[in-house]
Order: sequence, then structure tokens, then C-alpha cells
Amino acid sequence: MREYLLCLFAAAAVTYLTMPLVRRLATRAGAMAEVRDRDVHARPTPRWGGLGMYAGMLTGLLLASKLPMMRSVFETSAAPVAILSGSLLIVLLGLADDKWSLDAPTKFAGQALAAGVMAWQGIQIVWLPIGGTLVLDPLTSIVLTVLVVVFTVNAVNFVDGLDGLAGGIVAIAAVAFFVYAFLLSVEFGFQRATLATLLCALLAGICLGFLPHNMYPA
Repeated sequence: MREYLLCLFAAAAVTYLTMPLVRRLATRAGAMAEVRDRDVHARPTPRWGGLGMYAGMLTGLLLASKLPMMRSVFETSAAPVAILSGSLLIVLLGLADDKWSLDAPTKFAGQALAAGVMAWQGIQIVWLPIGGTLVLDPLTSIVLTVLVVVFTVNAVNFVDGLDGLAGGIVAIAAVAFFVYAFLLSVEFGFQRATLATLLCALLAGICLGFLPHNMYPA
């Protein structure tokens, strides 16, 4: 638990400290959220917050790879690389969208590509709790994983509109999943160091580091 919390706080700290630089970069690049009817801000607001959050996640993963317990996550699987490559594509897509307001088909294609890159490297839904345990074939696993990731990305996008709303919801969800995954490992005697639990901790951390900059007025 201590190593998870250390990674969480490291990710939160780096995200929080990086945001002023990200704000200046976004302002200079003209990546600004203009005032819309569905928003509450009264003046254009800098975007590109995902850049700082990605820096926080990178820091958390790097720290985790050096810790005694968490090191095993990186030694036994290439899944962290899959997560980093898929999320990097999402970040780049977000930066471009914030700057040039990409059309829906382009954003959908970019999201599907990012999810596909991640799924192709092994981050997949491989079974479903249907009729006991329904094991999926490789192609179905990849397609279903891409659909779930794209659905989740757009669900969060559609929630966004109030300062702190999307970040707050994701932070709460990440904490809930972290607690569930950790307690599951404890109750059933699984390996305590798991990528799923670590990612939940890092996701909670980067959201908590971002929220002070995103609360009204963002």
C-alpha cells in the first residue's frame, strides 16, 4: 500500500507543478477553450491539461519501476509500454484537437488507433462473465477492447463542461477501482503488485494534481 500511495503522491505533485508551464505553452500556442453556451467560464481558458497529466503518469510509472515491490510489474510484462504508447497517442490527439478543433470522424479514428495500439500490445478484455466464463478469441478481444476504450473516452468528453467536473468524476472512479483492486488482491491472496491497481493509483494522482488548477474559475 505504501508504494502505491508514494506513486500516487508523486504523480499528483508532478501534475500540479507542471500545470503552470502547460498553461503558458497553451496560451502561446493559442490552444484556448472559447466561451460556449454549455460552459461556465466567461473568458477563453488555456487547454492542454492532458500534457501535464501525462507527465505525472510518466513520473509515477518511472518511480514504480524502481520500487522493490512494484518492480515486478515491469519485469514480467510489456503492458506498461502498451499503456504508455496508447495514452501518448491520446494525448497527442487531444493536443491537436485543443489547437485546431478536429472533426468528429478524425477524433474517432485517432481514439480507435490509440486503443488499437494498446490492445495489439496485450491490454485486452480476454473473457466475459457470461455463462460462467466466456473466453474470447483474439480478434474479438481486440475489437471489444477498442470499443470499450473509445466509449469511455467519449463518455468523459461528454461529461466535461463544468470546471472540475470531468477530473472530479474520474478521480472518484479511480479511487474506487484502486480500493476494489487492492482489496481483491488481499482477500484472495493475489500478487499485491499489479498493473491495474498501479494505474488506478496514478490516475487518481494525476486527477488530484490537476483539479486545483481546474476548479472554478479554471
